[in-house]
Amino acid sequence: MSRTAFKASPIAGAILALSAVTAHAQSNVTLYGIIDASIDYVSNEGGHHAVQAQNGMINGSRWGLKGAEDLGGGTSAVFQLENGFNIFNGKLGQGGRMFGRQAWVGLKDNTFGTVAFGRQYDPTIWYLAIYTGGFNGGTAFAHPFDNDNMGNSFRLDNAIQYTSPTWGGFSARGMYAFSNQAGGSKDNRAYSAGAGYSQGGLNLGASFIVIDNVGGNAGGAVDGSATGDATFIGSRQMVWGTAANYAYGHGIYGATWTHTRIDSGTSVNLGGYKPMGNASMSLDNFDVNVTYYVTPAFALLGTYTYTMSRFTNSQVSANPKWNQVNAQADYFLSKRTDIYVDAVYQHVSGGANTPFANAIICGYSQSSSPSQLVVGLGLRHRF
Repeated sequence: MSRTAFKASPIAGAILALSAVTAHAQSNVTLYGIIDASIDYVSNEGGHHAVQAQNGMINGSRWGLKGAEDLGGGTSAVFQLENGFNIFNGKLGQGGRMFGRQAWVGLKDNTFGTVAFGRQYDPTIWYLAIYTGGFNGGTAFAHPFDNDNMGNSFRLDNAIQYTSPTWGGFSARGMYAFSNQAGGSKDNRAYSAGAGYSQGGLNLGASFIVIDNVGGNAGGAVDGSATGDATFIGSRQMVWGTAANYAYGHGIYGATWTHTRIDSGTSVNLGGYKPMGNASMSLDNFDVNVTYYVTPAFALLGTYTYTMSRFTNSQVSANPKWNQVNAQADYFLSKRTDIYVDAVYQHVSGGANTPFANAIICGYSQSSSPSQLVVGLGLRHRF
């Protein structure tokens, strides 16, 4: 991503008000962002087709600041603040947070790694999500209703994360997000870890996350309020999986498996929270994807996801299954500006008498039938 960097001298730092203290000559702050807008056709939203303006069919529109200060001896102070917004109405994203995408500060050491404090992505994003079809395909390509968070539906608040240096292609991360309640409460705490290996064109990853009593308190790790970003509300949510991709010739070929488990699930976010009836649920997502560069400026992306699940509460036992096919053509007008066409089709079966009887493509309202189709034409600019 091309970014504009500002070197902050003591005078410039004061003028820009980026710091309350005098900036060292070795400090820098980078302003960056993405603006993504599309016009989409949706075959069925609540029983009606729709043609609509859509923010972020691939990438949620955002702007951010990131920076580092050299403290000497191979150690730096680092930070990142990232805002999400809707390009079509100018409103804040992520429940109205000023920096809802990321907000953290930390210390980075070239020998020992990085420790960061704040609202962050957990290790499953860095070691699983980046190899799914949705990483390049974007929001609409996420696994059904983003049940495994590979589409970044939620971040973790109150988090501390350690990231190792890279040793011979190997790296690791570990994270703990506090419940922030007295008495050692586990209500709405989270912990996650992952590891990866990259060498030549081969990339491998494995990771997990556990959230206890998801949304159990308002100040905990995951926001389960009416305007929150939690996918499930329940006594526990777990996600784990493995992933790989390989670059060969003009193509990148990837495969990911994730397993999501929900204990005592009371509600699920399907464009608004719907009751689950204190259910237990497990989902397995199998994702295969190919990105092929026809030319350096023109890429084709195709992905297929098969999701099978088991849903049980006191009234019903069911096995919903989803088939989702995604396709994208992306043409770069320059290094920072591209136009794209996306098509996503989803079909669900076996979900009768559960909240999952009807299709729902991530980022859109639920269909009134088991199938849903979305086709979009978009423009994306990076700065």
